[in-house]
Amino acid sequence: MPEIDVEAAWERFRSQNALIVDVREPEELDEINIPGVTHIPLGELPSRVASLPHDRELLLICRSGVRSAYATEFLRTSGFDRSLNISGGVIAWAEAELPYVLHGQPVNVDANEDDQG
Repeated sequence: MPEIDVEAAWERFRSQNALIVDVREPEELDEINIPGVTHIPLGELPSRVASLPHDRELLLICRSGVRSAYATEFLRTSGFDRSLNISGGVIAWAEAELPYVLHGQPVNVDANEDDQG
C-alpha cells in the first residue's frame, strides 16, 4: 500500500497540493481532529467518491492507519491513482506535534494559518 509519513503529508497539505481525507467516524472527531481536512467516514466513501477531486493528491487518515489503508486501496481501484495512506494515522500526527484539536482545544495550531478545506 502506498504510504506517506505524517510530516510529508502535513507539508503537502499546507502547500495545498494535497487533500487530507479523514475516514474516521463522526464521534471520533469529537476527541481529536485535524483542522481543515475533509471528513468522509469509511462506510460513506463509496457513495461520496464522486465528490473527490482527481487533480490533487488524496491523503487518507484514520486513527492508526488501518481504515485509511482500506480507503486508499478503494480509491486507487476507483481511479484515484494519487491516493496515499498516512502511516500511523492521527496517533502519529499528534506524536509528531503537528496541528490538531483535542476535545475542542487547539494543540499546535497557529491561529494565523489559513483553513485548508
